[in-house]
Amino acid sequence: ELDAELQARLEREAASAVSDLRYALERNQQSLEVLGMGAAPLALWQNQATVLLRGARALVRIEWRDADMGLLAQAQSPYHPIEWAPSVRLDPHGATAQACANARRQGMPAYGGSYFQPYSSGQGAELLELCLPQVVAGQVQGFTVATYALQDMLADTVSHSLAGNQEVSFTDPDGTRLAVVGAAKRGARLFSTQQLLTLSGASLVLRMDSWQSAPQLFPNLLTALVAAMGLALSAVVLLLVRDNRRRLRAEQGLGEALAFRQAMEDSLVAGLRARDLQGR
Repeated sequence: ELDAELQARLEREAASAVSDLRYALERNQQSLEVLGMGAAPLALWQNQATVLLRGARALVRIEWRDADMGLLAQAQSPYHPIEWAPSVRLDPHGATAQACANARRQGMPAYGGSYFQPYSSGQGAELLELCLPQVVAGQVQGFTVATYALQDMLADTVSHSLAGNQEVSFTDPDGTRLAVVGAAKRGARLFSTQQLLTLSGASLVLRMDSWQSAPQLFPNLLTALVAAMGLALSAVVLLLVRDNRRRLRAEQGLGEALAFRQAMEDSLVAGLRARDLQGR
């Protein structure tokens, strides 16, 4: 019963984490749509994009592209030291081109598949592309492309709500972890659940793990106090029951003694009579 309760609670927390992630992505998408409106001057666009990157750590890069995917302007996050190769950003078969092809076809924001990008520091991160079409009079005039880091997406959105024995990650369908946040604490029992984060053009599997120690007789002080009070109350009830039975027996014995004395006293008024063998 306890295991079922822990599993159900973990599933609720995972569903809440997916909801928080979806809300954060939608909020950033609204900011990006405003950024791409009206073919703003390059200097103004650059300033607005830089401000947005500083306030959203999960965003790695923002680009402004024309209808033919030509790069007009770009802004880089100060938190992610990536040296982008032009061939990566302009690859016609890459994740960016895939996301914008979906966005052009659907006439709405679309995501591309995630991919691993090395950092100049020797490390790297799993990234996700979002492409927002700039549609004017029913025609696509350009695109706003935003690049997310999955690790920072988790850290900014769900890490604050994790307990000390929990870990949350994005995984491939085969279980390979793409990004992980949370404590590395382990316990005797593992509880795990998965939730699907469905996006336009892409899907991510959110996995949440929780480690629990072996059950103890008194898992905390409060439980021990409640148990002790329950035992004490049971002992008091038993003493009261035993005392009540003793009182009933004493009252019953006293009643019988009083009745016997009363019978003796009542027999004194009858007197005595003696007869010999001849009946005199």
